[in-house]
Amino acid sequence: MNIKSLGLVGFAVIAVYAYDRFDKSTNYQRTQARLTKVDEVCYMEKTEGKRTSTSDTLPCQLAEIAVKSHPKWMDYTVKRKIAFEFSFVSPVDGKIHSSKLSAAAFPNGKPLQAGDVVEVLASKKQAETTRWL
Repeated sequence: MNIKSLGLVGFAVIAVYAYDRFDKSTNYQRTQARLTKVDEVCYMEKTEGKRTSTSDTLPCQLAEIAVKSHPKWMDYTVKRKIAFEFSFVSPVDGKIHSSKLSAAAFPNGKPLQAGDVVEVLASKKQAETTRWL
């Protein structure tokens, strides 16, 4: 890549980041959400060149054991997928709504469970739309 290409890619990254920050500050409002369900599952992934292989989802403890002891899975890494369901009061209509978000790790690295309170961004225009901070 030449310097112009790198500059263009750098500009594109900065533009996307700036738009995301603008969108969050203009169209969303911080709100407290109470978790109603937290599901953590894992899968195993291996990348060879441009090819990526993944397993089905399974409990994280089994995935950890498999990559350490099973010959077929030893070259794989464990990836997490955590699904959060929660209730929050929408700034649009002041009513309680439910929503779902997912993540590859727990927010702030701290395990969460049903009943815990987290901060999310709730849309100022669509009652059920949420995003992570």
